[in-house]
Amino acid sequence: MKLLKSYLEKRKQKGIILIGNGNYHYVTYLLLSEICQPFTLVLFDNHPDLEIKQKGETILSCGSWVSFALANNPLLKNVVIIGPTNIKLHHLNVPRTIIYPFNKNQQYSLKSIISSIHTEIVYVSIDKDVLNTNEVTTNWDQGMMSIHSLTHYLSSILQAKQVIGVDICGEVKMSPEQVLLPNYQTIIKKNAMVNRQLLTTCLKYSNCKKMGA
Repeated sequence: MKLLKSYLEKRKQKGIILIGNGNYHYVTYLLLSEICQPFTLVLFDNHPDLEIKQKGETILSCGSWVSFALANNPLLKNVVIIGPTNIKLHHLNVPRTIIYPFNKNQQYSLKSIISSIHTEIVYVSIDKDVLNTNEVTTNWDQGMMSIHSLTHYLSSILQAKQVIGVDICGEVKMSPEQVLLPNYQTIIKKNAMVNRQLLTTCLKYSNCKKMGA
C-alpha cells in the first residue's frame, strides 16, 4: 500500500483519474487522504463498499474501502452513495452515510441529493458497475442506471459544488489474448465510449467550480 501511495504522489496531473478494474476501487481510499479540507464523498456504485471494518482489521479491499475511509479520515464528513441495487440492512444504518438505492420505479430528485451533501468541497468516485448492462460490461454484477442519468447527476453536482477530484473504475479484466477477440473488442469500445462521456462531462463543468485535489 505504501508503494502504491508513493506512485500516486508522483503523478503530475490531478483532478481526474482512471483507476481501471473495479477490483482496485480501494485506490480511492488513498486519493481521499490527499484532500486537506473537510469534504463529502459522492459515490456512484452498484455496491456501497461498506463491508464492516472489524476491530483490528487492516486489510483494505474494494468492498470495504468506504468504511475504512469513514473510520480513518477525519476530514471526510459524510458519504452520499447513489445507485446501488446490492445493499444489506446494516448498510442503511452507517453513520454519516446516505444511500440512494436505484431501481426503475424509484429515482431521486437532484434537489434531495444536492441537499444531502453537507460540504462545499466534494470528491466524486464512479464505478461503472452502477450502469446497466446495455451501457457497459464490468466484472461485477451491475445496476440499472443509464449513462444519461449518471451524467445528469454528475453535471448537476459539478455545477452546484466544488468538486476537487473524480475517479472512474469498472473496466473489464482481460488477458492480452482476450483483448484481440471480437467480443472483447466490443466491450472495450462500449466502455471507452462511456469513459469519454464521463470525462467530457467533467471537463465541461470543471470551470464552474475549480477541480483539482
